[in-house]
Amino acid sequence: MDKPGTARRLGIAIYPGYGPEGTEVAITRLMEEAARRGYTEVFTSLHLPEAPAAAMAEELARLAARARPLGLRLWADVAPPALAALGATPDDLKPLADLGLSALRVDYGYDAAAIATMSRNPYGLDVVLNASTLRSADLDRILAAGARPERLVACHNFYPRPETGLSIWWVHHLSSALAARGIRVAAFVPSQHGRRGPLFAGLPTVERHRSVPPDRAATELLALGCIHTLFFGDPGPSAGEMDAVRAVWMGDGIPLRIRLHPDVTAVERAIVEGTVHANRMDAAEAVVRSTASRAPAGAATAIPPRPAEPRPRGTVTVDNDRYLRYAGELQVTLRDLPPDERVNVVGWVLPDDLYLLDFLGPGARFRLVVVDGRNGG
Repeated sequence: MDKPGTARRLGIAIYPGYGPEGTEVAITRLMEEAARRGYTEVFTSLHLPEAPAAAMAEELARLAARARPLGLRLWADVAPPALAALGATPDDLKPLADLGLSALRVDYGYDAAAIATMSRNPYGLDVVLNASTLRSADLDRILAAGARPERLVACHNFYPRPETGLSIWWVHHLSSALAARGIRVAAFVPSQHGRRGPLFAGLPTVERHRSVPPDRAATELLALGCIHTLFFGDPGPSAGEMDAVRAVWMGDGIPLRIRLHPDVTAVERAIVEGTVHANRMDAAEAVVRSTASRAPAGAATAIPPRPAEPRPRGTVTVDNDRYLRYAGELQVTLRDLPPDERVNVVGWVLPDDLYLLDFLGPGARFRLVVVDGRNGG
């Protein structure tokens, strides 16, 4: 679950001077589109191999001036040569603050002492660590060097080359360990519309996201419960992609796609779709139990039993009147369960969404999204 004080944020990525999406006109247009849609963060890099650091720094100064009035926070991936080109040092980040930067990602070339020094800057700049390579011992050294923990953020890599991205499980492992220590974590999803060259293969953190719509990638990262900020890694997301990702990332509950049972009743469908569900804090081993599902049924509403059916993993059920005070409770099975005459099968989670069930821990909020109408057509 998201920690208090870590409201989710959305961002875009820009690459000044690189490709048609790297012109000032294109970047300004993208920032304006993003700001209108509630995006608040902009990521860029000052040590791309394709562009000299000094030239990148000059253009960054102009872009920062455009970002400020839009309310956008600018994150810069800064290696030591780029830092020097900007006239800054670890103990003097004023040149970066004067540009209007909000966060510095320190990927390589800085030791624990330098990172700790940067975190103590008086300008409110966040120092962003590499979430894909950071380990607990590294964080211990940085904190022992006197870093201000409230100024530390972590951001995963993106991976331009196909087959090199991380697994969703490894991202969860790394990110949840950081989140447990109060570190906010960011990650990237690719665009399917405007990809960055030279490979044009997407810029995801998670390899499986390379070929899926970005809102589906956002759903999977949202389900982890430990990602704070989501960036488009590619520089040319469409307006539709930005809207779809925002609907997922800023919405209430993890959307799980389901198909309904052909015999589902209006009352059962109202239980399925009528609320955002939340798994109980005392989470069960075999099922996800919705804390909000009995109320929509109402004490006087009958839920007649139907013929009992097997309940393979991902089956959505509603307890019928034979379960007495449990009547109306919605559950999603986490493992295969046998038929039960007290339980009506009302739908099934789509196969591509089944593994999201593993992330629905205590208190996790979720929505059941019917994608096929009543009869699976």
